[in-house]
Formats: sequence, structure tokens, C-alpha cells
Amino acid sequence: MVSAEFNDLGQDFFDNIEIKNLLNSLDEGAFVIDKNDNLVFYNNSAPLVLKTNLDDFLNKNVNLIYYFQNLYKEQIIPAHIRDLASGYKISNIYIIEGQSHYFENERIELYDVSGEIRGALYLVRDITKEIILEISLCNEIKLDNLSGLYNSKFFHEEIEREISRSSRYGHDLSLLFIDINNFKVFNDTLGHKAGDEVIKFTGESLKKAVRKNIDLACRYGGDEFIVILPNTPAKRSTIVANRILSNFQNGFKEKLKTLMSDEDYDLNFDNIALNGGGSKKIGLSIGITGYQKGKSAEILIKEADIAMYKAKKELEVPICIYGE
Repeated sequence: MVSAEFNDLGQDFFDNIEIKNLLNSLDEGAFVIDKNDNLVFYNNSAPLVLKTNLDDFLNKNVNLIYYFQNLYKEQIIPAHIRDLASGYKISNIYIIEGQSHYFENERIELYDVSGEIRGALYLVRDITKEIILEISLCNEIKLDNLSGLYNSKFFHEEIEREISRSSRYGHDLSLLFIDINNFKVFNDTLGHKAGDEVIKFTGESLKKAVRKNIDLACRYGGDEFIVILPNTPAKRSTIVANRILSNFQNGFKEKLKTLMSDEDYDLNFDNIALNGGGSKKIGLSIGITGYQKGKSAEILIKEADIAMYKAKKELEVPICIYGE
């Protein structure tokens, strides 16, 4: 609508009061530049949208404005934002007060009556709130609310994608299957609330150990967790597995102090005595398997599960690679 009205008027748009009033009525930022990229007009919303005083930029090259400097650069838009279902076309990521803001732009060429380009109109809209909302809604579908990790449904979608990618390009791919030892006894003794806290703590241990935006840590179900490690051979994935164990072991004793009473429970980390007699060791067992061409997701999961149970039987060696 704006572009049609702008170009339907015969008089010079640089001096057109009606057009300027129209642009000033918009909530989005509007910038008019001449054919030499000099800023000749901006509407009332523009300084509010960019949170920048634009007075000093009038009749100067628009590239002096930090926003436009970024606009003309080739920016890499993160995949989790670029591929949102709503289809927002992010033109520019602009830092405002230390935070990333996402903008959607429209450029409209401006012509005179003879058909010669006189300049351009930029309409600039800050869509940060919309992007953050959609990411939140998207994560709500993908995430397990208790552990803070991705859920089982999303895991099954992603493992199929990673297998396809590994098969096509010959990349390594590993899978970790993780189980909390004696979780049922712990949960039954201390109650579900304490058990929930252990699930949350395990989730934190995994998130701290994996590579952000590369690996995928998921809650598989109950006290079982699973991690996808792209571009990682099985033997090298023991590095991540050991980080997970270290995170869990180093923080679990402090976590227990918030869940257990000194009067009722022995807080010795390696051998926690629970009600009902006997001692049960609380820790993690991790099974590892690596992808080979032709393996299905079902086979990978089964192999990692078998390796995890082998590790569980040999608690002194809590990490086991399938087939070794």
C-alpha cells in the first residue's frame, strides 16, 4: 500500500508532504534515500525502532548509520531462527544495548515520471519479540519440561536427520545412552519431588558437557537420557561421556544436601545409604555406539542401550562402547 501511494503521486517525493505524513503514521521505521544513498528523510518511528538519534545523518550517506552498515554485510542467520515455521525473513541482526535484535526490511525503488530511479524507500521493522515468542513456542513443543533437555519425540526426528546426513557425506556419528543407577530406589525412598530434582540435575550435567548448537542432549524417558554427537567417532565420544560423569559426580553431593537430612541419611557420595537397609550407589552408566552405513536409528539405540547395561553391570567402568 505504501509503495503504491508513494509512486502514484506525480510530484517530487522529496517534497511531498502527504507522503511524509503517511510515512510518519507508520509504526515501523521508514528511510528515504536518494540515488547516491544519501538519507533525505526518516519518519518519526525510525529513531525509536533503531534507538538511535538520526539528526546528524540527514543528507549524509546512509552507510554511515550502523544499522545499514550491518544490513549490507553478509550476515549468517542462525539456523534455529532462519528455519522458523512462520517464515520471517530476517534481513539484519542489529545489536542494541548489547542485545541482538532481529529486523525485517523491505526496499522499494522510487522512480520519477520519466522512469528514472530517484532513490529508494526502506521500511524497517523490529521483529525481535515475534522471533523470541516463536522460538519459545517451538521449544515448548521440543523440550522436556522437567530436565530442560529435548524430548524423545524431537530426538527421534533428529536422529533420522543425522543418520541421513552421515550416510550421505560419510561423517562420523555417535550416540550416548545414559541411565541413572538406582534411581527407582532413590525416588521411592526420598519421594518424587527429590527424584525430579535429580532428573533436573542430570539434565544440567548433560547440557554443560555437550557442544552448544552441535550436539543434542535429550531425555529419552524416565531416568534414561540420550545424546547425539555429530561428526564424532565412538572412541572420541568418551571425552563427552567423561565430562558428563564429572559434572554429575562433582555436583551431586551438594545436590543431595538440599534433598536429604543429615540425621536420616548418610551423605557419603560413593555409597548413599537409603531407608530400608543396605546401600545403593547413585551414579550414571553410559553406553556408546557409533554409526556405520546401513545402520538404522533403531539399531543404534539398541546398541547404545546394550552398552549402557554392560556398563551398569561393571560399575567400576561406567562407560562402555558397544562391541568392545
